[in-house]
Amino acid sequence: MGVHRYPDGREVYYMGLHREILVVYVPGYANDWKAYIFPVPGMNHEQEATLWQSKGQALSQDQARALWPGIAEEFDRLGLRWRD
Repeated sequence: MGVHRYPDGREVYYMGLHREILVVYVPGYANDWKAYIFPVPGMNHEQEATLWQSKGQALSQDQARALWPGIAEEFDRLGLRWRD
């Protein structure tokens, strides 16, 4: 589990389900969030977390909440809503 910080201050939260599979949770600028799953080379998860934009397959809200309930609860606490 970790956080990748972009130069503009945005953050994405990532968790490896396997060395070569990442789930990334992406809070948006509109007080919302979405989650993506994708294959990675498995060399550096922090750097590979940025691949969500090109390789990520969107998860359903139920899937995202089941895979990492703690981050979903934190987003709820912050008032972020699920992005459809």
